[in-house]
Amino acid sequence: MRRSLVARLLLSVVAVALVAVLGTVWLTRTTQPSYSIEQAGTNLEADVAIVDELLDWGGSHATWDDVGPVVHRLAREHGRRIAVVEQGRTVVDTRPGFPYPDHARTEVDPWQELVDQVLAPDDSPGTGSEDLAPLPDHLSGALTLDDEQRAESLRRVSAVVGCLGLTLETSIAFWPTGRAVLDVASQPDGCGAPALAQPIGPEQRALDQITELTNPCLITAGLPPVDRVVLRPVRADPAGIVLGLQTGGEPVRRPAPGEELRCVAAAFTTASAGSVAPSVEVYLTDERGDQRNALDLSPGSQARIALVSAVVVTLVLATAGLVGVPAVRRVRSVTRAARELAAGDLSVVVPVRGGDEVSDLARAFNTMAAELARTREQQQQMVADVSHELRTPLTTLRGWLEGAQEGVVPTDAHLVDLLHGETMHLQQITADLQTLSRADSGHLQVHREPTDVAALLHEARRASGERAATRSLDVRVDAPGPLVAEVDPGRVRQVVENLVANAVQHSEGSRIDLRAALDGTTVVLEVADDGIGMTADDLSRLFDRFWRADRSRTKGSGGSGLGLAISRTLVELHGGTLTAASEPGVGTVFTATFPGSTTGEEPDAPRPSTLNL
Repeated sequence: MRRSLVARLLLSVVAVALVAVLGTVWLTRTTQPSYSIEQAGTNLEADVAIVDELLDWGGSHATWDDVGPVVHRLAREHGRRIAVVEQGRTVVDTRPGFPYPDHARTEVDPWQELVDQVLAPDDSPGTGSEDLAPLPDHLSGALTLDDEQRAESLRRVSAVVGCLGLTLETSIAFWPTGRAVLDVASQPDGCGAPALAQPIGPEQRALDQITELTNPCLITAGLPPVDRVVLRPVRADPAGIVLGLQTGGEPVRRPAPGEELRCVAAAFTTASAGSVAPSVEVYLTDERGDQRNALDLSPGSQARIALVSAVVVTLVLATAGLVGVPAVRRVRSVTRAARELAAGDLSVVVPVRGGDEVSDLARAFNTMAAELARTREQQQQMVADVSHELRTPLTTLRGWLEGAQEGVVPTDAHLVDLLHGETMHLQQITADLQTLSRADSGHLQVHREPTDVAALLHEARRASGERAATRSLDVRVDAPGPLVAEVDPGRVRQVVENLVANAVQHSEGSRIDLRAALDGTTVVLEVADDGIGMTADDLSRLFDRFWRADRSRTKGSGGSGLGLAISRTLVELHGGTLTAASEPGVGTVFTATFPGSTTGEEPDAPRPSTLNL
């Protein structure tokens, strides 16, 4: 039993979906680690803590060479394997021998936060309190104090806190550099608190260098320089280094967001060169190096796989229903139209919607149906025209023969001439129909050979001389001789004789001119008369089969109505064109072109002008 296209499409989609799900399960079993959600959350928290501590360490050390003890301590505390790699060199690895998977790689760059927030070329001034020059809380740089200097700063702050009557545990904080600072809402003025801003150890040298680097940057940015960059020994949130600017006797102020802030941060970066560790790659995995394990196919896992499979299959079926069913319906409409067309209904039209392949099929079908309808109409019209053309000579023959049979018409030479004329007319019609039929089927061919076209015009003039003389017409030839061209001599003479015969039939003037000329490599033939001419409507139908300007003409004046159609076909077989120009009361000019036909050679012998039908 034949399945519908929709059923086959749906079955195919289901099969593909099932294969995709089964393949996913197989890949999961062989390549994915079996981590639980809880374990993944725990690892993430541990990794964040590890990275933060490594950032703090790198912000206060010039190199990573001594980071080994810190890394091993972090690995024990968090149960993680940690590897620090600097430019391809492994600095420390708590579990040597395991690979470095890309998914476990994290870049630790002490400078990156400062670059992103302050030095990046945008309009964002960074984050932090209004007093904070936004230096990340893990950076110490050139302001780092040693143990003795840190103890001195703690002693000084503790004395101020005691004098103010504050609690040591809640009133003292520490910068990343090791300096102890007041953890208060606002800077007090008494108890020697302003003296806490005095530099300790390397701070003065670093501040002088930062000031020297800041001012050129400010001047370049179109801002006024400052006298010095100073410390503001209060706690910031987050706990970063607090820098201020002082000019003359003005109070210390915070750097303004924007270019001023960037200049201070850039100066701190330059002054701290060699005091902060460079960027490294840190690999954080489990203690087995994230080795791949099989998926645990527990009942819970199987239920989840079944759920995912059901969702995938449902989505695929819905997609097939939304996409495939409408397309199949449109294909079926084309099929129904094709059956109606085969049954003889050439007026059938398929609705066209959209611009996809099915729409292209519908448009192609409509074009084919319209062409078939036009062809059938032409065939019906041709049959009617042929019947009409044959009826007149056959009726005439029958009338004369019945008259002779009944003794009304004498059977003399005159009767024989009449019957012969009607018979020749019938022969002309059938010969013309045969020529057109062969042309329509593609079996009519031309046989090119070097031919003197001027001589063909003279032959046509001689052949039409008697008929032209009976109508007092002077047929003249204007052609340079010889004019040799690669054409079919018989077909070209047939074209010329048809045009001359048409001119003789319709001319009421005094002359017919046959002209030949060369336009580059194209031979141009013209047949002109000074006869009755034609209207624009007549010209538009001039080359239609069985058409006559005057339907009342007899065979003696109207011909078969096929000569001009045949002539155009023969010229087009040569790759040329046949056109007509006419004006009522002035005359008509037919122009035939034969492109690329000149050879410059003389014909070997007189060319025959007979046709090989």
